[in-house]
Amino acid sequence: MRISITDILSGRVRIVYRRPRRKLKETPEVAELRKAAKAYLPGRLRELAVEHGFTVNQVRIKHNVSNWGSCSVKGNINLNLNLMRLPSELQDYVMLHELCHLRYMNHGPEFHTLLESLCPNHKALRKQLKEYKLI
Repeated sequence: MRISITDILSGRVRIVYRRPRRKLKETPEVAELRKAAKAYLPGRLRELAVEHGFTVNQVRIKHNVSNWGSCSVKGNINLNLNLMRLPSELQDYVMLHELCHLRYMNHGPEFHTLLESLCPNHKALRKQLKEYKLI
């Protein structure tokens, strides 16, 4: 298929650049964190889900560089293995945040109302979380 400059300028063709993903090294420390995270985090997330009336599909442990967790529309939750380096109340805050995304896939007012009802001190915990860096 030939693409002309006219096609690009008219908007019939879009050029998308995707930067290469950053590959993180699996150091012995990361391997230990991964092992501990797989043993603890999925069980804790499911405990919180049952306690607060959420249904979780799959739980995966990832080594992300940009987020502590994520939630998909299919009900899957990804948790960063670096959560194991955080105090338990911050771990629970991140997991409750992701569980709230099972109901509201945005950060709108309803989402924050739900998060506030589950974790009344979420603003202070969010501030504390920003003091930690992902490795």
